[in-house]
Amino acid sequence: MLKLSGFGDEIAADFETQLREMRGMHLNHIALRNLWGTNILDLNPKQKKKAKDLLRKYGMGVSEIGSPLGKVLITDPWEKEWERYERAIEMAHYFLCPRIRIFSFYFPEGDKPEQHRAEVIRRLKEMAERAEQEGLLLLLENEARIYGEDGLHCKDLADSVNSPHFKLIFDPANYVTCGTKPFSQWFEMQADHIVHLHIKDCTFEGRFTPAGQGDGEFPQLIRALAERGFTGYATMEPHLLQGGQFAGFTGPEKFVEATEAFRKVCDQAGMPHREVRIGVVGMGFIGMFHCDAMRQVPEAHLVAVADTVQSPNLKKAEEKFNVMAYTDPDELLQRPDIDAVTLGTPSGLHMEIAVKAANAKKHVLTEKPIEVTLEKADRMIQACRRNGVKLGVISQRRWDRGMKELKQAVDSGALGKLILGEAYVKWYRTQQYYDSGQWRGTWELDGGGCLMNQGVHTVDCLQWVMGGVAEVTAQTALLAHEKIEVEDIAQALLKFKNGAVGTIIASTAVYPGMDERIEVSGTKGTMIMNKSDIVFRKIMGEEESADMGGKTERGSGAADPQAITNEGHVAQIRDFCQAIAENRDPMITGEDGRKPLEIILAVYQSARTGKPVKLPLKRKKK
Repeated sequence: MLKLSGFGDEIAADFETQLREMRGMHLNHIALRNLWGTNILDLNPKQKKKAKDLLRKYGMGVSEIGSPLGKVLITDPWEKEWERYERAIEMAHYFLCPRIRIFSFYFPEGDKPEQHRAEVIRRLKEMAERAEQEGLLLLLENEARIYGEDGLHCKDLADSVNSPHFKLIFDPANYVTCGTKPFSQWFEMQADHIVHLHIKDCTFEGRFTPAGQGDGEFPQLIRALAERGFTGYATMEPHLLQGGQFAGFTGPEKFVEATEAFRKVCDQAGMPHREVRIGVVGMGFIGMFHCDAMRQVPEAHLVAVADTVQSPNLKKAEEKFNVMAYTDPDELLQRPDIDAVTLGTPSGLHMEIAVKAANAKKHVLTEKPIEVTLEKADRMIQACRRNGVKLGVISQRRWDRGMKELKQAVDSGALGKLILGEAYVKWYRTQQYYDSGQWRGTWELDGGGCLMNQGVHTVDCLQWVMGGVAEVTAQTALLAHEKIEVEDIAQALLKFKNGAVGTIIASTAVYPGMDERIEVSGTKGTMIMNKSDIVFRKIMGEEESADMGGKTERGSGAADPQAITNEGHVAQIRDFCQAIAENRDPMITGEDGRKPLEIILAVYQSARTGKPVKLPLKRKKK
């Protein structure tokens, strides 16, 4: 997956013009080099703030600090260049971009590069050590007449510096201008160090062209990167028009031409390059959780956040991610540059926002449960279907390694005929947890207690593995908490559609809180999953010491909801974005999210009536 970016100063000197034109090309990131005719390292405080505000307004991320560091003679005073480096570090932090472009120094005319190798490496090592201290990444660009002019020297520098905070930019045209073939001669030897591309093409006669029309070997390069699963940035730097204030200039029209040419190369090579632009609605803990997860998803680009109130996290998200923050979700939904929304609002508010989003032609990924009633869930499903947008429901535990293994064993028949499926969610929540939000522990907005809020993921996984529930007999109680309407303990006997039986036990009152657990038995074997891992596997015909594998370091929400880690959310958000790009259903659709909701509602109905309840539940008469 390539994240497309561009040097906006090739479009115009005015920074807002750069952003507006790039947004029109569906580019989501910009490389900061020259803004209003001023180099990024020379911006004054007023210009910095204005630039950051404009980035937020246009929903643009920053792909790199396009500094000219290292474009000085190796014999020039190092102290002066180091001062500029400290300025680049300041800009990287200010613009929330951990990547700084650098070069590897000119050397005096007539000198050979090897005469200065030791000093180049010394300086770059010193810079890499400083980058590590600051949590930043240095990107070395190949260029003519500097030490890193060819692939051998670039590889030598990457190997010698030997730091995860020092990697390479691959610029094909810069290799062509040196009379070498970028892919044929240099790619393989550098491939493990390449994390970033600059997109310009050139002929050996010195004429710059759109990507794929020169001697830069772009089709081969992008195809090889696609095969490697490359997930870095590709920054447009076409240089199609010479002249002007900068080394190369392109202008708005030519920039569009160059971008479309590169997109064509990517499409032909099978390299994905279109990010899904996302807004997050509901900025409690889980909304911030979604935002953090998106930063790890190459296919996702966070544009804006919203909440129904001026929550503390709105301002926090605005500053942490440099995105627009709205107190009215309708304003977010009106933005034409947003493709999809994720919902982290109280459960009983999912439908209202989801229907509005669907009507605005936005794809929807909602937190669990899908809603608190089947009627509301069905309205969400119907609205998304009617508008031709995707609806996904968060159930991140399906991505756990142990869950995948369990599902595979069941589907392959390794366990034989299923006879027993049990789920345990014995968690602990303090009274303070329920007191922290007026919606918590209410039927209207929470939809239920330990089953609907905490146990829904495990219920979903159990029914997914066992094949659906036919009948429920249950009881619930409120035993340990005050001032809430819902249960803090529940137990249910299940009859599955395949004839197997099972149990669900859930609670938010079991101190100190224990890992969730699923046990599945068939006529040929038993498997037990604790948290994310298979901790017991005994199947007829398998070796006694079947390898359980290493344990997954996934945080548990057994005692603290904020202790969970986001691996599952990252995987599910990525699947959702890929489903949009590929025009397929996400792994967990609205219909899938409806199933655990129906089971839990059946549990509540059985507990109220004291009678078994058959599924599907009868629809309420209008």
